[in-house]
Amino acid sequence: MSLEINNLTVELCADKHKHKGNCINVADSLFLSVNEGEVVSIVGESGSGKSFLGLSILRLNPQGVSKIISGEIKIKCKSQDKEIDILRLKPEELIGIRGRLISMIFQDPNTSLNPVMKIGEQITEAILAHKKVSKKSAKDTAIQYLNSMNIDGFARFGSYPYELSGGMRQRVMIAMAMVLNPCFLIADEPTTALDVTTSLQVLKLIKEIKEKSNIGVIFITHDLTVARSISDRTYVFYAGQIMESGNTENIINEPAHPYTVSLIKSIPSLSADYVPKQKLFTIPGFLTKDDFKKGKCRFYSRCFKRDDECLKDIALRNFKDLEKGGNGGRDVRCVKVNGL
Repeated sequence: MSLEINNLTVELCADKHKHKGNCINVADSLFLSVNEGEVVSIVGESGSGKSFLGLSILRLNPQGVSKIISGEIKIKCKSQDKEIDILRLKPEELIGIRGRLISMIFQDPNTSLNPVMKIGEQITEAILAHKKVSKKSAKDTAIQYLNSMNIDGFARFGSYPYELSGGMRQRVMIAMAMVLNPCFLIADEPTTALDVTTSLQVLKLIKEIKEKSNIGVIFITHDLTVARSISDRTYVFYAGQIMESGNTENIINEPAHPYTVSLIKSIPSLSADYVPKQKLFTIPGFLTKDDFKKGKCRFYSRCFKRDDECLKDIALRNFKDLEKGGNGGRDVRCVKVNGL
């Protein structure tokens, strides 16, 4: 069972007319994979293309202003006879993929749940759309999944989203995502809008789901601390490209790319250099549209190691010296890392 993304490039434009200079490759020649029973984190700051990747996997990227230029998204589940390339499917064929094979937990349950529909009806709607079962059976299944999310399914079946706390709404979203027993789950920053205690509860639930169902999980986050707590492997994103990938512990303990180094230095709990009460380290500058242009390293304008050698397109290359076990090798997109 696997989900493989090969050479995926997705274009995003400022307007539907696609005027010259108004378009960027928000995902640029991406290669990544997730296997059965594995959690893979996609890490990077806001605007780096993480969420857009999640939407593109399910072909939910906004039409008119974005377009999948090239690539393959291949999925193979135990329930399938053969491997499927999602990018080659007709729009009507995607109905059998979304929810059934791959589900997604969106960032903000406040905007993802229908405010005028009861939560029970929203879950049963998904069941009835994909399975030939009675309404009673669908309701029983919805209640069962709500119970599994530590929500009283019978009491809350008729509740509207506004009647639930933020943590409960997020758990309803997880129940909706899992109700059709998909083999892959995309979790798009599911803890961003939650307090620390509720975030830990949601992370615990996702871990339990992974262990119980043995599904593959793509976990999108801007927080390396969260990635460390939940993932086996990590891909570090910047301006639509993978800067570094490999075993999560290895990346955090011995970061190779200057961007990864800078991210870790900015997090007190991960940085060995942090001194209490000292001003936090920040990465200079901002992610801009110019960073998405070809012809130089995309992190060039903010990098502490930059020089003229970085003023060219740089490929993602294998870096074995830092790899100390784990699933898969270590890849880094940098000419300044020793060992490349």
